[in-house]
Amino acid sequence: MLTLAIGDLYIPERSVDIPSKFRKLLSPNPNSIPSNNKISEVICLGNIINSNDILKFLYNLSNSFHLVKGEFDDSQILSQQLLAISNKDKPIPLHNVIVHDNLRIGFTNGYQIVPKNDPLALSNVARELDVDILIWGGTHKVEAYTLDGRFFINPGSATGAYTFDWPEQDDAQDIEDESDLLTNSIDVEVLNEVIESDAIIPSFCLLDTQGSTCTLYIYTYLGGEVKVDKVTYTKE
Repeated sequence: MLTLAIGDLYIPERSVDIPSKFRKLLSPNPNSIPSNNKISEVICLGNIINSNDILKFLYNLSNSFHLVKGEFDDSQILSQQLLAISNKDKPIPLHNVIVHDNLRIGFTNGYQIVPKNDPLALSNVARELDVDILIWGGTHKVEAYTLDGRFFINPGSATGAYTFDWPEQDDAQDIEDESDLLTNSIDVEVLNEVIESDAIIPSFCLLDTQGSTCTLYIYTYLGGEVKVDKVTYTKE
């Protein structure tokens, strides 16, 4: 099962749109619904802000769309937009959990987690939600690592939107000390370039889940080209 994890778009406040090459990859059949018959589910981590166009674009990618509230989203506006698109009146939660085969996958924007982006705080959230995989956002930096047998994924910002957060200089060291960065089949140089760069690089992730295994595909937009790296996690 292929699942898209995407978020922190900030359209139109901080960015005009996602890169056109991302759009073509994600929506190969823009005149059809769903516009991508390979993606089974879409997980959006919020901070869409006020773009009805991008919300409709993400909603139409697959037959299953999940959305959690971002720090700067207006839940009432999002609910009204979703109602107009889907004819379904649903609240916008802070977090949610879905199940794929033997894997429980939780997701949240993460702005309510204190300290922000802290691996131990994220681990506590994963335990509370009783999930094997936790997807979070809010930092605009793509990350993938394991901690205490769980898999943690941050798809970054799909638009490369800027952030007002102070740079977290100790991120890489924290992950090295407290977890095992997954490096099998991944270009570490590229991933480090994304993590350590002061610039925000557009990115999203695709999760291919089968049984107890998740293969993560990390898409980044660097130098006008789309780069893809792969990480594999298997539940213990």
